Amino acid sequence: MSVDARKNDGAASDAPTLFDAEDGPDRTSRRGVSVKATVARARWQRRKKIATRATIRETALRLFDEYGYDKVTTQRIADEAGMSAITLFRYFPTKEDLVLGFPTDGEMFADLRREIKDRKGGSPIGFVRRMVPQVLGGLEPSQLEELARRLRIVRSDEGLRVALYARIPRWMDAVAALWGSDDAVADGGTRVGFPVRLSVSLIIDCIIESLLEWSRRCDDGVDDGDVVDVLVDVVSEAMETLSH
Repeated sequence: MSVDARKNDGAASDAPTLFDAEDGPDRTSRRGVSVKATVARARWQRRKKIATRATIRETALRLFDEYGYDKVTTQRIADEAGMSAITLFRYFPTKEDLVLGFPTDGEMFADLRREIKDRKGGSPIGFVRRMVPQVLGGLEPSQLEELARRLRIVRSDEGLRVALYARIPRWMDAVAALWGSDDAVADGGTRVGFPVRLSVSLIIDCIIESLLEWSRRCDDGVDDGDVVDVLVDVVSEAMETLSH
């Protein structure tokens, strides 16, 4: 097809060609937008999204701590965070998401997805026992501090506790779908007689109860340096429960 014919072909006129990029350090396209500028903008947008999410959640947790979950409106959170309620709801569709929600595109979740994808057989419970030390070892002090605050808020509000347990089936479905099988396989490769969904449900229940117990123990008075050790102790006890 000639150049003139291609220009007259509506379906083909927008298709990328070798002429779409010119020589040069920034590889500028015919439309004047360089690859370098596009990448820089994408990185800036991602950093801005992460910063905005953190600002909203930090503002919400501070207000919930100070005034109580029920007494703080999403409009007040948006006002104090310096944005509109519409922007807030783009990041957190419901008020309870400010406490119970978490992004699934972070590094930790990407690692978990890769581990699940690359697993060589094994049951979900066996997988969790292998992954727990890695997850605990990768937690930063700031992450633990935020987690403790969120759990304390959950424990202080009956409606949030109900909402937490109501989310278990959704989390169970998501994890079972990632696992991609209807039946679990034991670590030795033998198929066991219970579905993955049941195994995943036990794991999620165990994790939630362990975190709530950790939060209670922290309330009883734990030095900052001992917070991680207490969490490790509680989770180790939970792993022993799952092993039986």
